[in-house]
Amino acid sequence: MRKILLMVLLLVVYVVALKAVAGYGDNSTQVARQGIIEGWVTDCADGKPLVGVTVRIVDANAGAATDASGYYIINVKAGEHTVEFSYIGMETVRHEVKISKSHHLNICMCEAASELGEVVIEAKSKVQTVRESAYNAIAIDAKALQNTTLDLAHAMEKVSGVKIRESGGLGSATQFSLNGFTGRHVKFFMDGVPMEGMGASFQINNIPVNIAERIEIYKGVVPVGFGADAIGGAVNIVTNQRRRTFVDVSYSYGSFNTHRTSVSAGHTTQSGLMMELIAYQNYSDNTFWIDNAVKDLETGQIDVNKIEHIRRFHDTYHNETVILKAGLVNKPFADRLIFSVNLGESYKETQNGVRQDVVYGQKHNRNRTVMPSVQYIKRNMLDDRLDMMLTANLNKNISHNIDTSRYEYNWRGESHYNNGKLGEQSYQDSEYDNRNWNTTFNATYRINARQSLMLNNVLTAFDRDTRATASDATLVATDTMPKTSRKNVAGISYKYHHEQRWNVSAFAKHYLQQSKGPKATDDGRGYTLADESFAALGYGVAGTAFYKDFQLKISYEKAYRLPTDSELFGDEDLEHGSAGLKAENSDNYNVNLAFNGALDRQHFIFADVGFILRNTKDYIRRVTESLSNKYFATHINHGYVRNTGFNSEVRYSYSHLVTAGVNVTYQNIRDNERSTMSSAESTTYGARIPNIPYLFANGDIELRLRDFLHKRNHLAIGYTANYVHDFPLYSERHGASGKKTVPTQFSHDASATYTIADGRYNVAIECRNLTDARLYDNFSLQKPGRAFYIKLRYFFINNK
Repeated sequence: MRKILLMVLLLVVYVVALKAVAGYGDNSTQVARQGIIEGWVTDCADGKPLVGVTVRIVDANAGAATDASGYYIINVKAGEHTVEFSYIGMETVRHEVKISKSHHLNICMCEAASELGEVVIEAKSKVQTVRESAYNAIAIDAKALQNTTLDLAHAMEKVSGVKIRESGGLGSATQFSLNGFTGRHVKFFMDGVPMEGMGASFQINNIPVNIAERIEIYKGVVPVGFGADAIGGAVNIVTNQRRRTFVDVSYSYGSFNTHRTSVSAGHTTQSGLMMELIAYQNYSDNTFWIDNAVKDLETGQIDVNKIEHIRRFHDTYHNETVILKAGLVNKPFADRLIFSVNLGESYKETQNGVRQDVVYGQKHNRNRTVMPSVQYIKRNMLDDRLDMMLTANLNKNISHNIDTSRYEYNWRGESHYNNGKLGEQSYQDSEYDNRNWNTTFNATYRINARQSLMLNNVLTAFDRDTRATASDATLVATDTMPKTSRKNVAGISYKYHHEQRWNVSAFAKHYLQQSKGPKATDDGRGYTLADESFAALGYGVAGTAFYKDFQLKISYEKAYRLPTDSELFGDEDLEHGSAGLKAENSDNYNVNLAFNGALDRQHFIFADVGFILRNTKDYIRRVTESLSNKYFATHINHGYVRNTGFNSEVRYSYSHLVTAGVNVTYQNIRDNERSTMSSAESTTYGARIPNIPYLFANGDIELRLRDFLHKRNHLAIGYTANYVHDFPLYSERHGASGKKTVPTQFSHDASATYTIADGRYNVAIECRNLTDARLYDNFSLQKPGRAFYIKLRYFFINNK
């Protein structure tokens, strides 16, 4: 009850403060009105608000610009007028209106048919819309990156607070870290639909950036519209849904025999029939060099003082994915009614375990995914007040783990008959059939020009069956136990915005989870069936105020994060499940101040600084453990964890010639669990949580030369520097092992892109890790050294 009262008091104080900052009540605004015209301006393609649209009364000296919600209001004399809506990259719209006292006019704007205009201008408005929301959010213009070889994960590396952590090369396990929260603390969405359970061939580290229009990153408090059980934030990948006829084909080749191909094509008829194909593949031998001690297979000894420079030999990865879409758009009964199916498969050889000391030579995995889905969107119902979205998908994912070798390997690729023992880690030849289904409902009701309500509900379910695929394969006890999970997150939010000066949102979420799965007994000798259930209520408030070119954001949330399927049940291989995990809960506080303005007509600056505080209970942490001298990863609840930190970004651009930026992140994540189960003071109380970078930064600069060598041909040359300060590998309080660190890392990337005919034909050359620095991530797993890539891309669009 005290926390609820505190939240209400915080909301009241915040609204009063916002009114003071914004000058609410200023007598100068109380002008007698002869008439007004007001409404919202949205994008015809996706119904999202357009910010900064110029709204002008043609025959009067009056006008306005739309705010972050797409809203505008103009005082004008009563009578007949012509209203003009103009926006760079969009078709200009004119309406004849007759105003007596007040007039409400909602319009949508369509994109102008220009290849260059779409690539450069249109995405900027959407990025700005996200930045100016009340939530601590930032958006990446993915179109500006579509000539690169980046996947979606690496496209986000330049954002302050973001760290991409990998266990190797292409196709390796990837962790996305946001303000110190890693893995499943951050939720991922595609067009607002959860990506959880989409299968190994459809993850952020293998999806090409070409399929995205922009990437929205929410740091901390997550809008109710996503229905997320996240305490670390959320990422929403927004695909392009407005193009009439388009073809986008690219191919890249690079070091370690890496091949990447992407094909996207679509057509929407004048009658509203929409068809689209997306296909991509990734392949790499991942034969990069690492430095490690090598085991003597005859003696079984490892001389840790003798480090050899050796090449990885069993790390081939490839995946293939096809996405087919068909449906109807812009119909009286539906703005979008789309049916789609995702088909994917992947093959991954396993070179090492969760630690680099453990080497495999034949162990591998195959994965197949089939996911049908449907999306229904209808906007501007009930006198243009109600928008609704409904999605549903079913994902059938089959994973086949194969570990049947009778040989032991070392890092030189040498093998040794292992005395008849089957399996390099533990004998496996079994398939795991995962079934995920998800439904998402979202509705927004505009009460009036300044107030709106939003309702959201996300229901997800997971089931896993295990079966042996070889006659001599046997199932262990945990394979025969049920592995099921049901989650439901329901939310409601209220938003009030005062013209273009400030807006505030208050929200509540209800969390529910039921799960069954194997749980280790207390003596560690067997397993019992854990039947867990959880329910809780979360709440929060977020607000923002504008003053000239400055924006202030403040938000708080009492958030819960429900254990994911992979945390509860593992992957039946190197990741072991923990079915008894508790849900995390956290008090999240965020303060952010941003400046976005022009020094003159050619010099532009964006500066942003944010502060965070997270007090988390039952923090779910990934750890490594050993069983029969074999290492594996699992997850545990860690009592109390406190995270304080800041991140800052500064970007500068000079006309269309130069753009540069730098960002830095500091996150102080400490063990805040004072007592152990025996009531003694914990030896790690106050220590930094290990194996998490706490200080990192990057900077970049790009030079753009327009009409280079030929008119409508353009050259871009870019450079990026990445820095990670050393961080402890184990707890700093654990004697000698606590002295081990992942060393400080400094790497450089360079690129050059040449576009022909305003982006129809494109060639890009990249060099990653230019100085061939030693780079490490999870538990000192070494990443690739210097690598070169070239990419060819053809892009055609016709919006007519």
